[in-house]
Amino acid sequence: MAIKAEEYNNVCVLNLGGDLSGVESDALRKQVEELIDHKQIVDFVVDFERAGFVDSEGLETLLWMKRKCDDLFGKIKLANLDETCLKILEITRLEPRFECYADLPTALKNMR
Repeated sequence: MAIKAEEYNNVCVLNLGGDLSGVESDALRKQVEELIDHKQIVDFVVDFERAGFVDSEGLETLLWMKRKCDDLFGKIKLANLDETCLKILEITRLEPRFECYADLPTALKNMR
């Protein structure tokens, strides 16, 4: 899966190229670490437009990102989650930990 990173006014949008699971979770974590270490970016929007599933490793990665952003006084928002991904967050009781938005422009608008 290719994760495309785009910057908008000190906010990094991470466009997932597919489901967030296994190897893809590791790739996302490495990319976030690099963006934080080298570009001092602490605000992220994860765009799930092309993702229809997130497994336990993906959830762990999202929680890791949340902790990292909180520690650095940044924010993480999730955008374009389909019904399956929203249900997974609900079942795992993680839904209250993340701000989820129906689309990317709304998520970006609510960053500050």
